[in-house]
Amino acid sequence: MAVLGFLLVAVLLVLSPMMWLRPSRAESVRGRLRRYAKGHGGELSFAKAPIAQPDLPLAGYRLRYPGTLTGSDFTLVRNRAGSDALAPATAGWRWRQAPLPSLDATRLAALETWLETLPDDALAVESHQHTLCVWWQEAVELSRFEREWPSWLAMRDTLAGSGNPAPPPGRPA
Repeated sequence: MAVLGFLLVAVLLVLSPMMWLRPSRAESVRGRLRRYAKGHGGELSFAKAPIAQPDLPLAGYRLRYPGTLTGSDFTLVRNRAGSDALAPATAGWRWRQAPLPSLDATRLAALETWLETLPDDALAVESHQHTLCVWWQEAVELSRFEREWPSWLAMRDTLAGSGNPAPPPGRPA
């Protein structure tokens, strides 16, 4: 009987590290979100997010503007993640960097509407010449993300062409 008890303890000691190494439910959800985004035209960024809360882990879901179209440079942050000194943009959002060049009325209205649909844990939206990036904590279920992903792609397409035209490629020296 002591031998069986010893074998049971040995088996449990061998299996216990495997249980500790299993991903948590939140890690599994994040993995599915990331695979879906990468499989449907998105990229991931783990660089420093454009907010003043360095201890907050955020992932950037980046979408490239199509072809040679460029986007306006701007950064928006949620009110709770930004300073009151930042200029208000829309309900719940502030400009950390206002759009350069400015967005036309149609694109600005579309951006404001889209910002309302973003998950509550999306804390920053950043646009540069070649990419649109949403910084968030990935706290939604995959089914909701799958439903909302097309609106992210549509916003990217709406903002495409809002920036200064890209210079033509130079001739090699």
